[in-house]
Amino acid sequence: MPRHSCFRHLIVGATTLSKPNASRIGASSSIGSCASARPQWRNLSTTRFVQEQHTGSGATATAAAAADKLAQNKAPTIRRFWRTVGVEERDGSLAVVLDSRPIKTPDGSQIRIASTQNVLAWLVAGEWEAQREFLGSHSLPLTSLVCRAIDGLSNEQVRIDVIDKLIKYFHTDSACLHESFPQSLVDLQQKHYMPIVDWARTAYGIDVGVTDNLFALRQGAEATDTLRRAVSGFSPLKLAAFEKAAMSAKSFLIGLALVEQRITAEEAAMAAQVETLAQTQRWGELENAHDIDNAAIRQILGASACAAMGA
Repeated sequence: MPRHSCFRHLIVGATTLSKPNASRIGASSSIGSCASARPQWRNLSTTRFVQEQHTGSGATATAAAAADKLAQNKAPTIRRFWRTVGVEERDGSLAVVLDSRPIKTPDGSQIRIASTQNVLAWLVAGEWEAQREFLGSHSLPLTSLVCRAIDGLSNEQVRIDVIDKLIKYFHTDSACLHESFPQSLVDLQQKHYMPIVDWARTAYGIDVGVTDNLFALRQGAEATDTLRRAVSGFSPLKLAAFEKAAMSAKSFLIGLALVEQRITAEEAAMAAQVETLAQTQRWGELENAHDIDNAAIRQILGASACAAMGA
């Protein structure tokens, strides 16, 4: 899979999501909590809403208290506090440093990247260098994956739980659910779904069922066990990339094909958006909705592809 593909989506995604019309994607509550993108509540709007709900009820004090509580729950805005970003070799691995201090995960562990993944280390550094006045959680997708790998997926029980969760996506996989109409959707399914399904069948020697009935979609035990064994062998970072890709694409097979470098981030995004593509072909694109979603899914899948390289 061409490396420039996933790199390009990281850049384009970050640029699009930074537009004013994408302000619904919030900042992280802490520097390390870069995995979450939370909607931002405006204090004045929130206060007005709560007060309006209690108007005439004699509950002014209650309304004010509720508004204050909601305001306190607002994710704090974090200003950029560092001047320089770099990558340093420390104890045989690579550390991304801000003003010579290594960045840490939400649990307080230093972020260390294998020396064989030099490109990944510099891409993570690039995310922090690209931050402007305020820290934007949506523009740290690679940092988020690295933190997930270190804090969560290095624990065996967490790995087992995550794989169990992801296997459920295989039994409701969008790539295996093929509608019989309209024809435009059928054509898109054949173009974007079937190459991935056929690859999985050949690569793992399994029977992957395809149906037009969601309630009849249930994959066999042999196929499930085979894929479970394959995913269980992933490194923490590759599993983190796979988890994010599968959940974002709502497809076990799309995520798997992406991290195994059988499809590009763009091909994964097209497969993940087959139904949306069919709708926009017929009705057109909804401004400030479809374009933002398109950039977001490509940024996420591009990050997953980059993180899985050499992991």
